[in-house]
Amino acid sequence: MLFRSPLPTSPKDVATQMSYAVQAALEAGRTELAISLPPGMRFGLFGEPGKQVIGTPGAEPSLAQAQRAEFERVFLCAEMFRGECTCVFQSAAAVKAAEREFAGKGLRPRIVPNVGKVAAKAAVGFGKKSSGGAAERSALQAKVVILSQPSSSDLKKLSKPEGGLVLIINPRKMPDSYEQVYLLEDNPHPDWEGGLLFRAFPDDWALGVAGASVAGFGGAPTVQGRSPSRPTLDAVEQGFATIKGDSNPFVRGVGAAAALRRRGTDGVTDLEGEVSDE
Repeated sequence: MLFRSPLPTSPKDVATQMSYAVQAALEAGRTELAISLPPGMRFGLFGEPGKQVIGTPGAEPSLAQAQRAEFERVFLCAEMFRGECTCVFQSAAAVKAAEREFAGKGLRPRIVPNVGKVAAKAAVGFGKKSSGGAAERSALQAKVVILSQPSSSDLKKLSKPEGGLVLIINPRKMPDSYEQVYLLEDNPHPDWEGGLLFRAFPDDWALGVAGASVAGFGGAPTVQGRSPSRPTLDAVEQGFATIKGDSNPFVRGVGAAAALRRRGTDGVTDLEGEVSDE
């Protein structure tokens, strides 16, 4: 029987589910994995996470918030491998900041600024020998590569480590060969504001709506439908239209229909979605 993960109601839920999903994928023999989270989702690892808003139109994070969120996403994934991995950011400045933040939490993965540095070995000074421990750790770190926000070009240039694995986080375009082991996507349809798309390996994909809890009324986000594969935009459109058109007062009572609006038709959003950080 397939286990069905509930929609997360807090960043802590997301972190826990994400770890389980990666573990399940590895046990199933997957070696090219992808994780996708809202760009501003914070976990409180490096400073106050603030208000976690999911599914709210126009709630774009600031540059600083997005960078903190990026560090936290990568840190959580590196922590799954106890720091025995190579993390790839997109700039030297991000590398220095991440090294400082990660070290403050006692985690020291290898961190590099581009995929070209992944295979590069640390140079040993002339006449010096590296210790066996350092060489062994370097070999371990080379087996697991974690890339933050890679482009298609980055992935084409990357050489997958022999006998190892690659984990990409918030790729700019999802490659076909990768398994989407964890995804939490708000506003998953361009014509609708609100709603959630969710997947935790090996579970089905779930189309959900920010329930009353997400607006602070004590309930929980609700799953409105599931699919064994990622639903097409047409399927998401049909699902949201059905939810919005449901006149059942009990459905509206939990905020399912109220949490959605078709862009340009309903005025102000009926219900904003907030994922509690408690």
